[in-house]
Amino acid sequence: MYSQLSIEALVDGFRQGNLCLDSWHRALLDQYADAGHLNSFISFAPQAFSGDTGTPEQRQAPLYGIPVSFKDNINVSGLPTTAGTPGLADYQPAADAGIVQRFKALGARVAGKNNMHELSFGVTSANLSYGSVVNPRHLQHSAGGSSGGCAAAVAAGLVPCAVGTDTGGSVRIPAAFCGVVGFRPSTGVYPGDGIVPVSQTKDSPGLLTRSLEDALFVHRHLTGTSCAAPTEAKPLRIGIPQQFFWSELETKVHSDCRAAIDCLADQGVEMVPVDDRLIGEINESIQFPLPIFEFFIDFPRFLLKAGQGERFLDILGQIRDPQIKKTLMAQLESPAISYEDYVQALMSKLRLDREYAGLFQQHRLDLIAYPTVSCTAPLLSDSGAQEHFEHFVRNTDPASNLAAPSVSVPVAAAGSLPVGLSFDALPGQDHQLLQMAQQLSRLLALR
Repeated sequence: MYSQLSIEALVDGFRQGNLCLDSWHRALLDQYADAGHLNSFISFAPQAFSGDTGTPEQRQAPLYGIPVSFKDNINVSGLPTTAGTPGLADYQPAADAGIVQRFKALGARVAGKNNMHELSFGVTSANLSYGSVVNPRHLQHSAGGSSGGCAAAVAAGLVPCAVGTDTGGSVRIPAAFCGVVGFRPSTGVYPGDGIVPVSQTKDSPGLLTRSLEDALFVHRHLTGTSCAAPTEAKPLRIGIPQQFFWSELETKVHSDCRAAIDCLADQGVEMVPVDDRLIGEINESIQFPLPIFEFFIDFPRFLLKAGQGERFLDILGQIRDPQIKKTLMAQLESPAISYEDYVQALMSKLRLDREYAGLFQQHRLDLIAYPTVSCTAPLLSDSGAQEHFEHFVRNTDPASNLAAPSVSVPVAAAGSLPVGLSFDALPGQDHQLLQMAQQLSRLLALR
């Protein structure tokens, strides 16, 4: 019901009386009742679907009546924040995270908390406590992760927008696998307080929506950004990284993404080959040392602020996923990543920043484009394979380390396994990125 309408059109229709908010909410509740097999929610808040109960002033809010779900590492008062791990199952936050406060101020309603990979340390959302998140597009396949429940909820039509978190690709990977839009803003653009952390340098909340139109609309209101259209009519220049981002691709991923790039080129978009081999080489020295080292600073600090500081070791001891537990306990007991390694990773990040900015300047680029993930979603039966992590984050991790905005859009044919194509811009160019990506999606006939 109303599934083809944008969020903006929905809110306008409810205000004007052309659409019935109460009927839509009842339809969403019916869909949720039929979607338990997806394991997309850890906790659900049916009171969010209570129809038109607002005052005339509240009905003027830009997201009035829109149910939004949040990954279960984001604090929502009145609901537990489990982060998908048994040791936090009884943690009840006293206040909303900053990003939740912003959504509520815009009139959105909290629909619940989405399932995720335990403690965000994985890319398949194969959660041993709450069940593996199932891909709504192809039920035998994983939804990806770690924000898999968010992507599944949006792809299944349970909510028009969900908020995940992205450390190395955890919004964009499941977006690509589930055939929805996944947007990671520049680090710091959305508030990061009240979120169970992995790495303060890399973590960011991010949006999962049905369309770029919805992502741009929500982002604009979250940040108070003007909706003015771009003034320049010059063709966009898109960098196509040759050596790293477009290498080692599954055949279907290469074919779908290449077809999209060729379609854009046929319509006047300038495609510029660029040498990105240094980006890949530099990123390797950041990818694991930085988040693993910071986790042992940032997570205990979060627990201290939450009044749970004495439970740090107990929470680690209760981790269900054996590979996550092994990795974290090994670092705790006999650190493989030293302070020197961490400092070196930070220095490498500076080199990565310079290399990335240099590519944009040298080639006069507006964006770069590349396949979000080098493969399609794995089967649920294969979602525990250890090699998935490094494989899936290979292309998404550089944007996280660069603090750059990145958006994944679906480009596969309807009915086939979804494939995502990512567009990235320079840090701070979030609004411009979404505007340009929406312009490109119209050329591709994407919503």
